Amino acid sequence: MDEEEGPDPGDIAGWRQVVDRQELSKIPGHRLVMAAQKIGSSGGRRTINALMSEISDRIMRILRKRIGRNHRNEGWDMIEEAHGKLIDAVLLPKSADGTAMRTAFVATIRFRAADAIRREELHSDRYVHVEEQQPSAGGQKELSSPTEEQAHVESVLKRIADPRRRLAFRLHMDGVPRNSIKVESIASALGVSAKTAEEWVKETEEQVKAILGAKA
Repeated sequence: MDEEEGPDPGDIAGWRQVVDRQELSKIPGHRLVMAAQKIGSSGGRRTINALMSEISDRIMRILRKRIGRNHRNEGWDMIEEAHGKLIDAVLLPKSADGTAMRTAFVATIRFRAADAIRREELHSDRYVHVEEQQPSAGGQKELSSPTEEQAHVESVLKRIADPRRRLAFRLHMDGVPRNSIKVESIASALGVSAKTAEEWVKETEEQVKAILGAKA
């Protein structure tokens, strides 16, 4: 067993020992997700509860760090909604986020935080628009177009097999730099080299264009 990685995801006895020694905090998040998904309830209530509690706490801390208190209700509504969806994803191993958190735990949570902020800003823009202007027959359709466009891109990304490449491209669309020593980058978020991050973004972009071109 690699002490830093923890026991094999399916090693129930091993994870029980980790829980007994109160050492879950030493293990990377993606390994905790793998273990929770692999052993499930078969690991015993105490073990799975401890795993899910540690995962839940980490998700909450990361979301709180990424979502500032300058949002409605100090951002707690956004945090709780994103937290609930991510916990559901952990319990659904085949879901998009459930898969992504097995390879890029922190980056997936950060993406969901950015997604929550983007949706909050979209709703805020709609509110301001309605307050400042008289509604028109076609206004609602125009205002909903960013959401429709995002949903379309997401539907295309689901056809990209590698979850880390999908996440890299999502971060790229959010304006995250591919590599930087001053701010968080795609490379640092996914734990890969700058060259790998560059290749993933370019290759995924080409795949997305090819899929869109085939649909046209």
